[in-house]
Amino acid sequence: MSRATTVANNARRHILIENVPRTALAADIRRTIRQERVVGIDDIQIDLYRFTPNRRAYLILSHPDFLQKNIAKLEKSSVGGLLVNAYPADLPTVNTELRGVKGRQLAAKRGAITGTGPSGGVPSNGRHVCIRGLPPKVSPESIEEYLQKFGLTKLDDKTEVYQVPLPEGAFSLYSRHLLRTQSISDSYHIVRRIHMSYFQPEVFGKKFQVHASVVR
Repeated sequence: MSRATTVANNARRHILIENVPRTALAADIRRTIRQERVVGIDDIQIDLYRFTPNRRAYLILSHPDFLQKNIAKLEKSSVGGLLVNAYPADLPTVNTELRGVKGRQLAAKRGAITGTGPSGGVPSNGRHVCIRGLPPKVSPESIEEYLQKFGLTKLDDKTEVYQVPLPEGAFSLYSRHLLRTQSISDSYHIVRRIHMSYFQPEVFGKKFQVHASVVR
């Protein structure tokens, strides 16, 4: 098989579905796939913008022959009560810089951890948490202190904290950060403890309300 044929087949192994509810999980999309008898789905990746769902998801097929029939079935389907649109698509390039602690640290210094793309450009393994609503210039050390106040001291020993940069030319009164935890249970534990809490209320009052979610 020629390289050109391989590239063409890879391009036909991805389906982009739009108008997905922002709260939808991969499990919700899998439920629709079962109901519509869509076949040959190897993986589902929620598309994110700065680690926030943007109402799109990618389906990765096991073989390009499934593409057209699956798109026809999905065009008549709904996820979470919303009718979706389906198109063939190329999967955006994965940021390989995010492998390993040193790689992530260097990527963060270059502003490369943007949280945009399938699963935000990080492995969709449940070991990442996005927290937003923080002060614009908060330091990783301050975030670690904030976690400690919720009894999360044990998690902080190996939890990595990286700031998600703003798009070029953008301005915000708030910042968001990515936490990389040691396990899925740690991620959900952090979210349960800090979501809708206030960052340093003794200093800022109720100015900075924290929103936390597991990256999927």
